[in-house]
Amino acid sequence: MDNLVELTGSDLPPSPIFLDFLTRFLDAGSPAEETWHDQLSEQLSDAPKRARERASGQLGRLALDGTAQAAIHSAYRWFRELATSNLDALRELHERYRFIAVLGVPRSGGTYLIAELFAALGYEPSSVPAAIAHDGFPEAGPTVFMPRHNGWMRTMLTTGEYISMLELFFGKRKDPRIHVPKKLTKGIYASGFFKQILGRDAEFVVTVRHPLTCCISTYEKSGGLPPGGLFAERSTIEHWIRRDLLSVGTSREELASLDYFAAYVRYWEQYYTSLALSGFVRHARTTVIGFGAARMQELAARWHRRLGSGRSPTNFVTRADLQARHPQWMQRSLEAIERVADLWRRMGLSFPVAELEECL
Repeated sequence: MDNLVELTGSDLPPSPIFLDFLTRFLDAGSPAEETWHDQLSEQLSDAPKRARERASGQLGRLALDGTAQAAIHSAYRWFRELATSNLDALRELHERYRFIAVLGVPRSGGTYLIAELFAALGYEPSSVPAAIAHDGFPEAGPTVFMPRHNGWMRTMLTTGEYISMLELFFGKRKDPRIHVPKKLTKGIYASGFFKQILGRDAEFVVTVRHPLTCCISTYEKSGGLPPGGLFAERSTIEHWIRRDLLSVGTSREELASLDYFAAYVRYWEQYYTSLALSGFVRHARTTVIGFGAARMQELAARWHRRLGSGRSPTNFVTRADLQARHPQWMQRSLEAIERVADLWRRMGLSFPVAELEECL
């Protein structure tokens, strides 16, 4: 198993997001650029592309920097610990950090909650790197083998990189045990893995939003409803939708013919079905919350009181006009909600149907 260390080269190189994080960590005095927490932004994000461009231009510098090299070594050490099931290393991780993870489809309120958690810990969300806070990292998804790409190995490596990032980002905190907020949308693809990484004391919040309004928010974030109303892949969220539907046997030809909502509501239903089966909802410290300003702000206020921030939560932004935009989608939404709720009931779980009836 020592040969795993040799995978630090071309076989399993560091991710661009990790290298970009290191570059920006070394430039700690540069202006913050983070916008992941912005509830009102509907612009497409090119953050992964920009991360690749920045990282490729900084490889020489990182190779000569002691801090960067130590972090890269730590990432591969954690990769080895995970690949060889080093339980002692995991215990040390859990003694150092207490994770609070938010799961739910994108555009269902999780970003607001993560931003409020960081604020409750004394951080301005704009100063927190997206790779630390948001749902694009670590990488996880339906396991795929492609030329020079093994999805499962990539999940383990990026998780090792994420832990190395935590060591740098939280390195100056003196707390006996550091609270770590994380938006973990991708947790359902490797639920057993992430539950053990985060530990028994981890807390989970599951956010749920009505599929009709969640779909509208998704296409607005992705550039608007595509011409002709057919599903199109333009954004990271739409990539996840396409990937997830293909992973369960939807053909490319069928996907190309689906109207936008038909594709979206399949993804929404598939996600919350998988979430019920993942075990996250059964965890003793899991809160399921329906999308809505009063509920989100009350949960955020409890965190601020508990963590002693002395601050009040920011306003949670909702729009009351969305449900009237596509009345033809309502019946299919209700059918999907009922199917998911029925599955949750059969498993002894409570899906927030009454809260979804507000259709926010």
